[in-house]
Amino acid sequence: METAQMKVAINGVESIIGYVFDDRFLLWEALQAAGSPVVHAGGRNFRNGNKRLAVLGDTVLQLVLVEQWYAGEQARVAFDESRQRVGSNDNLTIIGNQTGLNAFVNRAGGMTVISPTTMATTVEVVLGAVYLDGSLQAVTPVMQTLDLV
Repeated sequence: METAQMKVAINGVESIIGYVFDDRFLLWEALQAAGSPVVHAGGRNFRNGNKRLAVLGDTVLQLVLVEQWYAGEQARVAFDESRQRVGSNDNLTIIGNQTGLNAFVNRAGGMTVISPTTMATTVEVVLGAVYLDGSLQAVTPVMQTLDLV
């Protein structure tokens, strides 16, 4: 069952990214930073917060970038530069803060500021959650909305 906090966070993120989740608990999992007191939702356990989704999200981000590069005529170095620029923690942190995703991260107890690494990870996990909920085709419009492509 969704709590009021959960509904606000999920609705807020869906509004930011322009994607509505079928499995809202998946997005709730994505919003749990490492050390968050929330360790299960929707029948899933995630004792390490969103770390597993972060690995998936990073891979999905790179896959969308490489698919776009592959479809074009640019040299390999263009992909490497794009991946480093777009997928850098600095860029993902800026995107997360500018879009307002930072307002919805469920932090570890006592944590008042979201670190740049946590913010970058949050952007990645949202992409991973969109991929699991929808498909790779669902991720590209979200990345466009977030100005990642």
